[in-house]
Amino acid sequence: MSAAHPATAQRAVPASSFMLIGMLALLWGCNWPVLKVGVTELAPLTFRAASLPFAGIGLLILAKLGGDSIAIPRVLWPRVAALAIFNIGAWNGLIVFGVQQMPAGRSAILAFTMPVWSVLFSLPLLHEPLSRRKLIGLVLGMSGMALLLGEDFRHVQRSPAGTLFILGAAMSWAFGTVLLRRWKLELPQNTLSGWMMIVGWLPIIVLAPWFDPHPWLAVSTMNATAWFAVLYNIFFAGTLAHWAWFTMARTLPVAVSSLSSLPVPVVGVLAGMLFLGERPGANEFIALVLVLASLGTVMFAPASKSPPAPIAPD
Repeated sequence: MSAAHPATAQRAVPASSFMLIGMLALLWGCNWPVLKVGVTELAPLTFRAASLPFAGIGLLILAKLGGDSIAIPRVLWPRVAALAIFNIGAWNGLIVFGVQQMPAGRSAILAFTMPVWSVLFSLPLLHEPLSRRKLIGLVLGMSGMALLLGEDFRHVQRSPAGTLFILGAAMSWAFGTVLLRRWKLELPQNTLSGWMMIVGWLPIIVLAPWFDPHPWLAVSTMNATAWFAVLYNIFFAGTLAHWAWFTMARTLPVAVSSLSSLPVPVVGVLAGMLFLGERPGANEFIALVLVLASLGTVMFAPASKSPPAPIAPD
């Protein structure tokens, strides 16, 4: 996650930037079925424990190569730790439990209700007014969420636990994003995100043995499928995707860089269909349209200075 992105002057957008947007949408969108495969091969927290710190180290290496300091002033560590808990620890921990219990595409749709919760948290924490446009986005996002959650409760054979895990992850991501905007830490983006991944990994590694008595034995005996899922999350959904996001955030207008988030749930649904044979129903597609409309309404509101930067919205 980065500090708030400075608005970039309006100018012609090079074709290479749209290639980055497409790459980012593919990397994060395709990660939803990869996550599903990963938590099938490994216990959820074991899977996350095996990938998070190395993605963080990769970002710190990129920061160093880019000439940025990777040191965090001592006075900022409490805030960095708090951001890491909400944006990395809780987000990643809840997401993997949710994906384990529900289709990857459905998970992607629900995870991207994050801007809805961000609007709600910004009212008391940032004192932002609830504009008509944000209210419309709120209603659209809540409608999509209610459609899927209501379906879970109507079908007694379908546990709503997975949905609740994903919604909890979205709330945590939203709360952490609002905290980041409130605190405005003056740190290089790769440095902050790298350390957040490492610090957010700590509670996951502490809790992993509660769900898997021998997490490191499981990691040491991983099969090729599990290795693929872990390495994808380290190098592609982790380091490379964050590099692409930060590159766009530094060089593109806010409205253009925000586009990178919109296709992610769409790619997540399509990737789940293509790679896992998932068959979303009408409710999933209606909810997807509602959530995308909510995203567009909230993220492109005229009063917004900068978009909420994603925290590995895989």
